[in-house]
Amino acid sequence: MPEAINNAAPSADAAAEKNAADTTDAENQTPQKLREALLKTFFTGLSWTAAARGLTAVGTAARYIVFVRLLKPFDFGVIASAMLICTALSAATDPRMGQALIQQEDQIDPYLDTLFTTYFLRSLVIGLVLILFARPLGNFFHLGDAYTVFWAIVPLPILQSLQSPRLISLYRRLDFHFVTILNVSEVAASFVFGLIAVLYWRDWRGLVFSLMVGAVVRDVLTYWLFPHWPRLAFNTERAKTMLSFGLWFSFGVLCEFIAKQLDNLTVGHLLGPGALGNYQMAFRAGEMPVAEFTTSATVVTFPMVARLRNDRRARVRLYWSVVGVVAAVGLAYAAFIFAFGDKVVLRLFGPAWIHAVNPLKVLCIYGIFQGVLVVGRSFLTGLGKPERYLIVAATRAVVLAILIYPLTSWHGPTGAGTAGVISILIALPIMAYLLQQTD
Repeated sequence: MPEAINNAAPSADAAAEKNAADTTDAENQTPQKLREALLKTFFTGLSWTAAARGLTAVGTAARYIVFVRLLKPFDFGVIASAMLICTALSAATDPRMGQALIQQEDQIDPYLDTLFTTYFLRSLVIGLVLILFARPLGNFFHLGDAYTVFWAIVPLPILQSLQSPRLISLYRRLDFHFVTILNVSEVAASFVFGLIAVLYWRDWRGLVFSLMVGAVVRDVLTYWLFPHWPRLAFNTERAKTMLSFGLWFSFGVLCEFIAKQLDNLTVGHLLGPGALGNYQMAFRAGEMPVAEFTTSATVVTFPMVARLRNDRRARVRLYWSVVGVVAAVGLAYAAFIFAFGDKVVLRLFGPAWIHAVNPLKVLCIYGIFQGVLVVGRSFLTGLGKPERYLIVAATRAVVLAILIYPLTSWHGPTGAGTAGVISILIALPIMAYLLQQTD
């Protein structure tokens, strides 16, 4: 393994140095040439991230279709309950220090050990909470004996915290072709080994094992491609530097998480794991095409916008270009689902999932608006204004909190999806205004 790391490091460092040199050259050019150079960098980065997300989406969809055929909605409801709580704890405790380093112009090496230590200790706290509250959480989601899923999922946040902290350099230097290697390897490993586990256990435990294997493979590859042997060390001043930006971003993402997951929490509590399994499937299928594109685009636009702070014209063109593609992809997919959604669900997933069709149609619309919102977030944070996005995310979360319980009680999963759509429709004009006010 050390030999592999040493062999891989020069290629990663050389690519990073080339990108840094290209950027420096671009910054010394005229505004027009700078725009052209950054536009070329944007499309190069977007092509790599789109390839990574596209291949990941295909692999994830194949994995999901196969696992859905082998398991029941209850099993997916069990794992969805555990992942909901795990990701909620993660969102609530994430200081977003890495995002601060992406914007920082200084060398990041002195910060890496503090970054690694913070996230590792945080993962231990998350694991402890899952262990202590497994039974009450199982009762909340009506899981019965399957409450042990909260114990089974404990290693996941720990594994996710162990990746190489130098991975952040990938986003600083716009060196996105490594994303393809990481994402495809993770999905392939989780599919192959997860399938073996699902065939062996024939229940939710196979899904847990699939997630674990994917996380382990990703960890190993991050150290291969971005070698850095971290130490458990913490520097208060460096932590403050990272937190000064990261906390605003963290609060905004936490509000966004609440807005995106409150519907799952309500469906799981009111309707049980079977309905939650159906809703989760509809949610993933409904937002997938737009979500894959926006994830690819915003990974690139966040650092790009930071470099275009003084060029409003270029930022506006970039924004409307990305939003235009989001709308086109989303509308085409929504038209397809409205026309053939029931046939697709029956053919791919089987009769047990037919109750997901109506929520799926609503969540296709949700996916379009959510995509526009995510693009706006990347622009506000890229401009160093994460506190402005906090206003948008908080508004959305409050509206959803007011609507989600009555609409879910009256209309089931379809009502939950409708509440999500309304919350975004109210938040979008606020985001548009705040973007307009940026210099």
